[in-house]
Amino acid sequence: MTIQLVVVRPFGTYVKGAVIGDVASIAAVLASEQAANVVRVQQPSSAQPGKGS
Repeated sequence: MTIQLVVVRPFGTYVKGAVIGDVASIAAVLASEQAANVVRVQQPSSAQPGKGS
């Protein structure tokens, strides 16, 4: 699974709903005061065989 951030309150150039997936950007946001403006989500890294269409 891959960790991503989803913006819940706009800041900087990010709008609500934006997904931050770059590892360096994730680290920078979480280390800043902007960490309160995002939530962490897990994204499956690949499709599971037999799941979905």
